[in-house]
Amino acid sequence: MTETIEVKNELETDEAKKVIQATEGPLKGMLVNYVGQVMAPEDGQVTVEMIVQTLASEFPEFLLVIARENWLRGYEQALTDVENVEKERMELALKEKTEKAKKKKKAKKKTKDERISKAS
Repeated sequence: MTETIEVKNELETDEAKKVIQATEGPLKGMLVNYVGQVMAPEDGQVTVEMIVQTLASEFPEFLLVIARENWLRGYEQALTDVENVEKERMELALKEKTEKAKKKKKAKKKTKDERISKAS
C-alpha cells in the first residue's frame, strides 16, 4: 500500500490524536501504512495513538524501552528542577540576609552620627 495519509487541518491539543503523514520517509511510510491496514480506521487517518496501540500489541519490548527511557529522563529532570529551586531559594535567602545586614549597618551609622551631632 503506497497511499499517503494526509494531516488534518484542525488543531489538536492531544498529541496522540494527531494524524500522521506517511510521506516523510520509507520506514515511517511502512509503519503508517501497516497500522492503517491493521486498524482500518473508518476515515483512513492513522494517529499516533493507533501506532502506539499497534506497537504495544505487536512489539511491546520496543515500547517498554521507550517508556523506561522516558521515565528516567523525567526523573532526572525532576531532580534537576529540585536542585535549581533549592539553589534559587538559597541565593534569595543570602540576598535577603545581606540586605538586612546593610540596613542594620546603615541604622547603626545613622545612630552614631546622631550622637555625634548631639554632642557637638
